[in-house]
Amino acid sequence: MVGCATGRVQSEAPMDTFDDIIPEYQSSIIKRYQWWTLLLNQDQRYLGRAVLWLKREGEMQRLSDLTLSEFREMRTALREYDRAIRQEWCADHMNDAWLGNFFHEHGGHGHMHLIPRYKNERIFAGVTFIDGRWGKNYTPYEPYKPEEGVFLTIRDELRKRIRGSVR
Repeated sequence: MVGCATGRVQSEAPMDTFDDIIPEYQSSIIKRYQWWTLLLNQDQRYLGRAVLWLKREGEMQRLSDLTLSEFREMRTALREYDRAIRQEWCADHMNDAWLGNFFHEHGGHGHMHLIPRYKNERIFAGVTFIDGRWGKNYTPYEPYKPEEGVFLTIRDELRKRIRGSVR
C-alpha cells in the first residue's frame, strides 16, 4: 500500500524498531515486546491505566495502518494486560482508545490507551481508587498522579502478572 502524501510503502517486511521511550518514562515500562512497549500511565485516576506504544518510527500512525505482525502482537499484549488487570484488581470493564491527537507532543505516534473501569472502589497500596465516571466515557476526569512508591507498586504488580516483563 502506498501512502498518499509520502509515497511510503507499508509492508509486512520486518521494519526497524526504535526504543523512543524517553528517560522520564523508563520507570513506567511494564513489558517490552518486539513491536510494542507497555507502560503504566503516569495518571492513575483509573487504577492500572496503561499505554501500549508502537515502537515503529513515524508520525500520524493510524490503527488501520498497522501491519499484520504489529496487529497480532498488539492483540497478545492487550490480552496479557487485560488478564493481569482482571486477576489483580477485578476490573469490571476495559476501555481502549487509539486517539493520536497530541500532535504537539508526539506527532500522532501510534499508541493505545488502556483504561480499566471499576463499578466500585478499589483499595490498593493504601490508596482508594474511585471510578467516578463508571458507565460513562472515561473523560473528562480529574487527573491523579500517585506518589512514586504507589506508582511503582502498581507497576510491579502488573509486571508480576505479565510473563516476560522488564525487571
